[in-house]
Amino acid sequence: MKATTCASAIAAAILSASMALGNPIISRAPMCNVAPSANVAAPQVLASPEAATAAKCQEQCDANSSCECFAFGLLPDATAPTCRLFSVPAAQVPAQGTNLKIFDKACTNVPTVAPTPSTTDGSSTSRGDQGRGQGQGQAQEKAQAKA
Repeated sequence: MKATTCASAIAAAILSASMALGNPIISRAPMCNVAPSANVAAPQVLASPEAATAAKCQEQCDANSSCECFAFGLLPDATAPTCRLFSVPAAQVPAQGTNLKIFDKACTNVPTVAPTPSTTDGSSTSRGDQGRGQGQGQAQEKAQAKA
């Protein structure tokens, strides 16, 4: 019984030390395009660069060696999107306001379209909307080619 308790204590100590050093033994999937919801004190924002799309915000994060995640979206009544860079993983960022989504630096498939009041993070509301938008663009291109 003592050996099990001792082994458990050692494992817990190793895990705690690993987490404290920012090198977790257990890895997690990146948080991508989700509302931030950590129950911790808000970390300081590294920067709030201008970015028209979440992909452009990600580029700003990639260019900052201290950036581990970013929040992006169109706040209510705003005319321009908000981009916030953080030096902590997305899992450590609490709510940032209505319509802001969090992305770890490693996220792929980050929205490349500017947000609107109906798609506040720049992502399409459905695959059907994407298809219609592409079809309309192709139809306009064909019409312009004939003119």
